[in-house]
Amino acid sequence: MAKRLKLRLWLVGVCSLLIAANACKKQSAISEKEKPSDVKIQPRVPSDEPPVVTFDMTPAKTESEPADVQLYDCTYVAGGKTAKFQLEFKQTRTTSGEIRFALGEGKFRAMAGSDNSVLLQDLKKALEAKHLPRKSSRIAELPFDAVVLAKNQSRDSSGGFSSKPPGDWIAIKLFFPKGGDDAEVYLNLNPVLGKGEFSIKDSDYGDYLLGVFAKVL
Repeated sequence: MAKRLKLRLWLVGVCSLLIAANACKKQSAISEKEKPSDVKIQPRVPSDEPPVVTFDMTPAKTESEPADVQLYDCTYVAGGKTAKFQLEFKQTRTTSGEIRFALGEGKFRAMAGSDNSVLLQDLKKALEAKHLPRKSSRIAELPFDAVVLAKNQSRDSSGGFSSKPPGDWIAIKLFFPKGGDDAEVYLNLNPVLGKGEFSIKDSDYGDYLLGVFAKVL
């Protein structure tokens, strides 16, 4: 497990450096006088890259939740169908060393009345999965491990993230199942805008992710 964690963090370090380098190339032409709250998030331009799946989220913290836990009610409305689920996330610790990472964990929780039929079709495209799950038994929750790749990110119309100017996006990578490394996916969150999105990490994970998401989203 220790070797697996070290390898995972090394790969995350490489990924973070690539994100930073790519972001420098994709910075928007925004005046330095503008504050982060003035930055407008532009829609993505058409490209050959797989689409992201964007959902709405609103805070859903209750008195029973610990103060360090972020809880959101999430919805995805498309094609006349509404998928509903909860997202729980918390940062657990920060690694030591030259390159430091914020580690986290969380879970997706199932909600009654969710119709995920259109969501799964859109996730199939975004994650480049080959097959839709035929039959999926519902589960109450889907836990995951996570690494926070970057915080306070802004975004340009091509979809790139940048710390200049600072913004409200948080780039996170999820690992499934919790305690393992069978699949990875990017989860980008913007609590200020009330938006979250799923983004592909590797097409090899597509069918696995679609299978587990079908049980809880």
